[in-house]
Order: sequence, then structure tokens, then C-alpha cells
Amino acid sequence: MHFEDLRIASLNARDPECLYRLIVTDLCGEKYFRDFDTRIKPQIEAFISISSSDGLNYEQFNELLLLFDQDRVTRAFFEFFFNAQGPLKLDDLPSCITRFRGFAMLAFGDFRFAYKKLSCLGEDQIKNALGPFSKEADRLVEAFTSRPVPALKVERIAKDETWCLGYIAKGIYETEAALISEAVKQSPSDASLIKQAEIYQQLGERIRHVEAQGLRNTEVYLTWDYMDVYVATSMRKKWEFEETAEFVSGLFANETVRKLKLRYFDPTQSQCAYRIDKGLVEALMLKRARCTVYMVQESDTMGKDSELASTLAQGKPVIAYVPRIDDVAAHAQKLFDYPLDFFKIRFQVLQAEGVLEDPKLRPELSAVESDFFKFINDFLQSMAAYRQEQPLSLWAEKDREFKTKSAVFKSICRLLATAEKFNFEKRARTLRDVHPLSLQVHLESGVANGVLVVRSVNDCAEVLAKLLANSLNFSVEQDKNQGCTILKEKISQSPFRAVTNYEKMANSFWNFYLRSGI
Repeated sequence: MHFEDLRIASLNARDPECLYRLIVTDLCGEKYFRDFDTRIKPQIEAFISISSSDGLNYEQFNELLLLFDQDRVTRAFFEFFFNAQGPLKLDDLPSCITRFRGFAMLAFGDFRFAYKKLSCLGEDQIKNALGPFSKEADRLVEAFTSRPVPALKVERIAKDETWCLGYIAKGIYETEAALISEAVKQSPSDASLIKQAEIYQQLGERIRHVEAQGLRNTEVYLTWDYMDVYVATSMRKKWEFEETAEFVSGLFANETVRKLKLRYFDPTQSQCAYRIDKGLVEALMLKRARCTVYMVQESDTMGKDSELASTLAQGKPVIAYVPRIDDVAAHAQKLFDYPLDFFKIRFQVLQAEGVLEDPKLRPELSAVESDFFKFINDFLQSMAAYRQEQPLSLWAEKDREFKTKSAVFKSICRLLATAEKFNFEKRARTLRDVHPLSLQVHLESGVANGVLVVRSVNDCAEVLAKLLANSLNFSVEQDKNQGCTILKEKISQSPFRAVTNYEKMANSFWNFYLRSGI
């Protein structure tokens, strides 16, 4: 882990009064202390002189602490935070204190509490108190890369077949298959209906085959010794399964992640015969995993959100992936192949949530179609009429024919791509900068645990790999707008930890939170 704090880095540790405040407030976390006493200035200057020539050793550093009326530290504390390269030079003190403050935020959520706790511990006790954050990056990477190959492997289900695992998708198939069966009974000599019945029969066989694969894969997940990553997603519709499968495959095929030989639970590859079993399997995977990758899709669900909250409550990190649409035209072209029902659902949701009426978005939509509301509603009405005539949503060939013949469908794709880009940007900002529940308390330690918001698969892979290897870079910043000190991760620019400046609440919180029976 690497930490930086521009405020502390700018301080002059060779100035006696500055040195006093640097140690008393930034290291020891004191909020109520005596003003700088000029009478001890000559004594402080003596320490500064020693540091300039030889550096301060462990005993001298403790003498300086006592001069400032602060508790002494153990040799293990001094060596872990200050003495890695030999005697302490005061020019290095700001970076050493920043290192301490970074670890304090990661593991304790309070600077004063962290100092009081860690300053009296031995080496093993310090590492135990810091938990996984104390482990060296090289050793962690070596542990991942030297893992044995699992005896059982997941049978990969193709992206365009993953929807067969969805109970809602299966319900749609069963409804439509029954409609065709009834139509064939009414018109047994209709060649078109007979052909469609054969297609749905093959589709049913395909669903049963994929379900069997998913059941076998679940048994594989249940045997693995390691479980590193849980993927939290919401999948009900065909396109949601396919988008999730594409993202998961891209993430874990990324060389940055692939070389770590991670074991991960992929919900697009797993099936259970009963809903209770499914809930228990996913609860186990979530508990075992070191972290969760949370997919911010078009909409959120109770299940997916509860998995995010559960991970944070366990004190584990969450990486939230919010797609970024850089090229609207390319995304519109991609949307052309989405099922028709996708357009109906997305436009209705965007309208219900007020996104289409947002003053910042309206000019962009108007540039595509001046009266975009009417344009969209007219299309939805024509689609409803088509679906009334042709109710089989799984008949992809027929739906594509409708799209191709439509004079407006390409503009519809462009409008939706424009709205989705705006919506994802808004959701990313909300999750990273606005929503209070993007930081949640670890139930055992009381530390405020934040979500790391990434916008690309590559960034997600880099954050995931560095997170598991303890090699992330952080900055310690004063957030005056939020009234707290935040530990901001560099790649995602997201607050990973926070320490409040609200003293009354902090005092009450730490008096009560760690006491049993409260």
C-alpha cells in the first residue's frame, strides 16, 4: 500500500512549532492539547540538529514524544512505521506519519484510537491488528500465482446461452411454447406453425442441457478450496445474462487478473434446482470471497444491493463497475441487436425515473429528434401493435425483421444510447460522490468502508489485482464539503475510508460501538 498526503508533505518538520503539531495532531491524533510552548523550542532544536546529522533512533524518538507530553511507542511500532531504512530523518517524518495515518484509516477508522492501540504493541500484534493490510505485496502475489490448479473446472456456458439459467426467461419460454402448441392444435397443417413448434422444441432441449451444466458447475464451486471474488449482479432478462457474461469473461481474461489464478463465482455459470438452495449457495460464496465486484446495470435490485451491503458490513472491499459509453454511435449500433422488449422496458424506466426530462439531457435528445417524447411513444405504440400480432419474444428472427423494416429504429437506438450514457454518468457520480450508503460500517470494527467505482473493464481489472495484492495507491485528503478526512483510491478516485470531523458523534460512536451489549 502506498499513501500520500499533500497537506502533510508540505509541512516543514525542521520548524519546531510545525514539528510539534505534526506529531501531536497528525501522528498522535490529539484534538485537545496545549498551545506550543516556546520555552521548549531550544530542546526541540536539539532534536532537529541530531536528526539532521545522524537521524533519530528509537530511544531519541520516544524522548521527543515525552517532550510533547505524548505516550511512548514500542520498538516494533517505530520500526514498522518510521525505521524501515535506518534512523529517522525529520525530512522523512511527514511521509512516515502519512503511512501511519493511511493504515489507521484502513484498519481503525480513527487516528487517535489507532495510535493508542498500535503504539503499545509488538511486531506480530501490530500485523494482526492491521489484518490483511499488513501483508507484503510480493508475498501475496506469490501466494496467488503458486496456487495449484483446481481438480474440477467449470464447464463454460456460452454467452448467448446463459439466459437459459434464468427462471423468468424459462417462464417466458414455457408460456410461448404453450401458445405455439395450442396454435398447432388449432391449425395442424400450418407449415409455419409446425416449423416454429420445432424451433421451440429445440430451444427447450437447449434450456435443459444448459441447466444441467449450471447444476454441475454449482457443485464445482462448492468444492473449491479458494474463493476470491464474488460477482454481484441482477439477471432476469436475456440481455442481462449476456451483458454479465461478457463483462465477467473480459474481466478475468485480463492479463493483470489472469496471472493471479483467482477463483471467482460467476452467476452466469451456476444453477440450483430450488430457490432456497440458490440463496444459500450465493450466501456461502459471498461469505468466502475476499471481495465483491458489483455490477451497476440499468436498474438495481434488492438482492444485488443486499450483497453489496453485506460485503461492506463484513469489512471487505466492493468494486462497483459502472459502464462508460464513450462512443454513442457505436453503442447505438450495438443496441440494434438487443431484444425488442429491452427498448420497451428501458424507455419506460428512464421516463418513470425522470431521466428523459432532465434539463441537461434534453438538448442531446432533441439533437437526435426534436420532439423525442412523441417519437419514442409512437415507436412504443407501433411495437405494442406488432407484439399483439406476434407475441413470441423469443422469435429473434421475426423481431429482427421488424427492426430492419422500421424507418425509425436506428434513431430509437441513438436516442436510447444517448440517454443511457447520461444515466450511467449520473449513477457513477451518485455512487462515488453523493449516496451516503456508498460508505457502510464494518460491523465488527466500526470502520467506514467505501465502494471503489470504476468505469471500464481494464480499470476494474487493475483495481481488483492491486486490491488483492495490497498495492493500491491512496491519497489522504481533507473533504471540507463532507466534513471528514477521506482515503481516496487513485484509479477509481473513490473514497475507500473516511474519518469524520464531527467530534460529538465520533466520541459517542467510539464510546458505544465496540462495547458488547450496546
